[in-house]
Amino acid sequence: MFTEKRRKNYMTFIYTAIIIVLCLLIAAIAWPSEPDTAPVNNTGSTDADNLIKDNNSDHGGILPEDNAPEEKNDISKEAGTYYLVKNVDGQIKVFFMDEGEDPVELETTEIIYDLLSTADQKLFDEGFKVKNQEELAVLLQDFES
Repeated sequence: MFTEKRRKNYMTFIYTAIIIVLCLLIAAIAWPSEPDTAPVNNTGSTDADNLIKDNNSDHGGILPEDNAPEEKNDISKEAGTYYLVKNVDGQIKVFFMDEGEDPVELETTEIIYDLLSTADQKLFDEGFKVKNQEELAVLLQDFES
């Protein structure tokens, strides 16, 4: 009699644990992947002509513009907008570029410019043009690790 009660409690515990795990899995799948926020930090403008230089090479896992996937929450999905990753005063910075407007600085990365190869330093001096947030994340992950 005592073992039957223990067995029933054990089975109840197992079923409850399975239900909780399934609920957590469903919640994780349904959770939004990125917040819908736009950059609002404008630290002033740098020389916009130097920032707009485009590097057309496919370096560091960046997809060519024609084959790049579109993201629904990406702020650069509008025509004429993109991200620019560029060396400014020895620091690698990320800018959001919009047609006809000054660049908006989004962040200063953890990439150490002096530790990059000469070829990579030249590419960052020219600037990486990145079409969407996914490509930006790949580029930053490649160089920050």
